[in-house]
Amino acid sequence: MGDPDFGRVRPCECRKAEEEARTAARLQRLSNLGPLSDARLSEEQASQEPVASACEFADNDDQPGWLLLTGTAGSGRTYLSAEMANRRIAAGRPALYFVVADLLDRLRAAMNAPSGGDLSYALLFEHVRDAPFLILDDLDCISPTDWAREKLFQLLNHRRNSGLRTVLVAEAADLSAIGLQSFLTLDLLRLELGRAQTGGRYREFGGMTEEVLSQYTFDGFREQGLGGHGDAENLPASKRAVMDWTEQPGGWLTLIGGTGVGKTHLAAAAANDRLAAGDSVCFAVVPELLDALRASYRDEGEASFESMFARLKDVGLLVLDDLGAHQPTEWASEKLYQLCASRYLRRAPTLITTNVPPESLDPRLASRLLDSQRGVIHHIKAKDYRTDQQAVVITQSRRRSRRRG
Repeated sequence: MGDPDFGRVRPCECRKAEEEARTAARLQRLSNLGPLSDARLSEEQASQEPVASACEFADNDDQPGWLLLTGTAGSGRTYLSAEMANRRIAAGRPALYFVVADLLDRLRAAMNAPSGGDLSYALLFEHVRDAPFLILDDLDCISPTDWAREKLFQLLNHRRNSGLRTVLVAEAADLSAIGLQSFLTLDLLRLELGRAQTGGRYREFGGMTEEVLSQYTFDGFREQGLGGHGDAENLPASKRAVMDWTEQPGGWLTLIGGTGVGKTHLAAAAANDRLAAGDSVCFAVVPELLDALRASYRDEGEASFESMFARLKDVGLLVLDDLGAHQPTEWASEKLYQLCASRYLRRAPTLITTNVPPESLDPRLASRLLDSQRGVIHHIKAKDYRTDQQAVVITQSRRRSRRRG
């Protein structure tokens, strides 16, 4: 008697725990984090600057304003962004995360939907625009079309005027290319991460270990073809083209040719040279890479899908060997598109080998391969190194008949 809570109904501790779990699950679903839902930093990592300041910004709702988080490729920008969102969700507070390119794709899809499109677009835009805490990742990795600039300006201008807390994540503190430099005002908290925090500089999918890679050199490439039979056609020119690109790699280089003409040897030699020059390199046989990405959904921590995918996006040189040899499922096509689109927009050095013509690939990939402003396509003409038979480029009809067989 006389207690302030006398006569009040209060939940017991077990009920409170259940309610907190339900709240956290609901916030997690609304966060759009996806595979990043498990991304958490250790206490030691979270206590070091500038990470500690970023975590404090996420924790303290009394701290108004915006945060600009920048850092070089592989510096952990995405992982820190996920940590900020996850620590808010763990405390029962909302957070919304979007890779900007994905957000724009979803807005376009909603706008172009055949029925109810306007409503879906309006709801999605309002959901993002009015989120109490919004993280926009890879802000400087979009194609700066007039439409994209307009939508981002509308979104950020509303949030600025409404005082809604926002985290902008980019590689550099220069958003002039996408028309958003005016939002980087003096009251913006700026944090810059250090260099790439990757364990090793080389990674492979498909058996091209670093030891095996070291055996592939430009000097060891047989310019005259198998046994010096004079069936090399343009092998010397192909070798020179890859060597020139490797000296100062930028954008994409695509090698097209039949099976066994030396595409993989040249790609491995290029990777070997860049690794020796100090670059981070990933050599991935595409079907094996997709298998590894599928399997990573079951893993946790550094081996998680998002961690692996982020490294593929940010690695200094990515070699995609045997593109087109994979089963073109909707999931595989979407993941390859997301990976390639990210590197395409940033002109990140990417070397692709394939024995299928570009028009047989996903049209979204084909258009990027054929863009002469971002890359070069080189056709290799020679006999198969291993069988001395005329190499065959796999056409779409040949691929279908082979599957039926």
